[in-house]
Amino acid sequence: MSGTAVVVGGGIGGLAAAIGLRRIGWRVRVVERADVLDDAGAGISLHANGLRALEA
Repeated sequence: MSGTAVVVGGGIGGLAAAIGLRRIGWRVRVVERADVLDDAGAGISLHANGLRALEA
């Protein structure tokens, strides 16, 4: 399957979606309102299954 997509938002969710779509052959454009992607002061915690998914 292939297609085109626009992902609105360059945060972790938007970028993860864009990467996933690119891996299955989609052409993806990510748009973000902020001029600079900066630290948000937030953290992310991943358990073992999340780390295995990222490695895949």
